[in-house]
Amino acid sequence: MLPADAPQATTENIPCRMAPDQPLDALLADFKARLARCRADQPEAWEASSRFIGRACLRTTMSRLISAIQASSFPPSLRNALIAGLRGGSAERIQDLAADELKHLTGLPATKAVRALCVLFGIVVTTSAIVPGPSMTAQEVEAFIRANRNPYDLLLQAKAPSLLDLGAGDLTFAEEVATRYLPPLQSQGKPLVLHCVDRVDPTSKLAGPLQADPERLARLRGHTPGTLDFRYWGNQDCFDLSQLRKLLPRYTVVTCNAPPTPTVAFEPTRLAPAVITHRLRATKGDFRRVRVDGEEALEVLHQGRSLLFPPWKFDIKGPLALLDLMAGKGQLCVLGAVDHEVFWEILAQLPADARYRPADVIFTQATVPDVFGSIYERLSALPVGQSLDFSHLTDLRQDFPRRGSQGGGSPGSYRFRHVEIRRGATFEGLPAGRTARLFKDMKDEAPPWMLLLVPELGSA
Repeated sequence: MLPADAPQATTENIPCRMAPDQPLDALLADFKARLARCRADQPEAWEASSRFIGRACLRTTMSRLISAIQASSFPPSLRNALIAGLRGGSAERIQDLAADELKHLTGLPATKAVRALCVLFGIVVTTSAIVPGPSMTAQEVEAFIRANRNPYDLLLQAKAPSLLDLGAGDLTFAEEVATRYLPPLQSQGKPLVLHCVDRVDPTSKLAGPLQADPERLARLRGHTPGTLDFRYWGNQDCFDLSQLRKLLPRYTVVTCNAPPTPTVAFEPTRLAPAVITHRLRATKGDFRRVRVDGEEALEVLHQGRSLLFPPWKFDIKGPLALLDLMAGKGQLCVLGAVDHEVFWEILAQLPADARYRPADVIFTQATVPDVFGSIYERLSALPVGQSLDFSHLTDLRQDFPRRGSQGGGSPGSYRFRHVEIRRGATFEGLPAGRTARLFKDMKDEAPPWMLLLVPELGSA
C-alpha cells in the first residue's frame, strides 16, 4: 500500500475527455490510446510492473487494482467492464483472467494488459514518485532522536520512509531492517525504500565474507512489490554515486556500519600523504598492486605472510568525505560499530576548535589523550550501552564545506546540529550488521562506538 500523500500516477492526474454516458465501444479508442501513452511516458514504471504479476503477489495486485478502478473517474460502463475482465480480483493466475475481454478493452494480451493497468491506475509507483523529498525538518529529526532510544524508529514517523546503507556487506543489516520495519510500515500503508551500496564486487574471489549473501539478496528481492523497494549496487564506489540514477536525492536515514579502515581512518586534509603511507607500512606491512588469476588485487606483506585484498583496500578518502556524503543524502546519519582508529579521526572533525585536528599527528593510544584531553577522559569512562550529547563536551563545528562531486550534491556548507555518541557494538531492539554482531567474540577488541548525527544543509 502507498502513503496517502505519496504522488500517484492515477487517472485523476490525466485529463479525461470521456463522457460519462457514452457506450462502452465509443470509449475504448481513447482508453487504449491512454494506456499506450502511459506506457511510453513511464518506462520505469512499465519495467517495474512485471514484478507485480507473479503468482506470489497477483492476488494483492488484483485487489489493489480493483479498488483503484472502482475509485477512478472513468464512466461506469468502462469500470464495470475492466472489473469483469479482471474476474473481480479473484484470479490467482494470469491464466484465470478473461483474456479475450481484456484484449478487447486494452488491445493487449492479458499479461501486458494487467501491467499497463497497474501503471495507469497507480499501482506501480517508482522510487522518484514515492519520495519527492525530505518530509521532516532537521529540528524535527533532532527532537525525535533526543526523545527516542531507537534512531531507526524514525522510519515509522516519516511520510515516505527510506534508508540508504553504505558499505552494505553481506546484507545482514539490511535484512534486519526489513524484518523489523516492514510489518509496522505495512500496517500504516507505507512502502519502505531500502537501498544498499557496496564497493565489493560480488563476483570477486577476494571479497570473502564481505560480499552480498546470495540467499539474503534473494529474500530481500522477493518481497511483495509495493511493500519494499529494495535495490543493491555492488562493485560501486560509495564515494562516487553520480551514476546511480535510481538513488533518491535524500533518505530518511543513511547508515554506514563498520566504516572501512584505513579508507576513512586518516583525514587527507590533516595528514600529509607521506605520513599516511608511513603509518600504513608500519602497521599493515609493505603493499603493492598485483594481479591474481586475472584479477587486480592489493598484496600486503604482514608478519611474514602475503595477504590479498581488493585493489582499493588502501585508497584513503578520509572522514570528511564520508561525513559530506552522509550529510548530503540523509536526514539522519548513523555510523555503527565504529572501531577506535576510525572513531577518533571522525570525532576530530566534529568540534569547532581546530586544535583537535593537529597537522600530521597520527591518532594512537599515546597521542589521543593529549589531543582530546577532557573529551577523551569523558568518553573513555562512558559505559557500554550508554550515550552522551557531544555538544555537552565541546562546541560543534558549524561550517563543513560541501563537496558536490562526492555525493552528487551541490557545493555549499552544512553542519551537524546534533551529535550523539554511544558506546557499544549492538543495542537492544536496533538492527545491526555482521561486524557488530561479531564484536562479542572479539575478546581483544575494545568496545566500538555508534554516532548519531543530524545534518542541516546550508545554502550554496
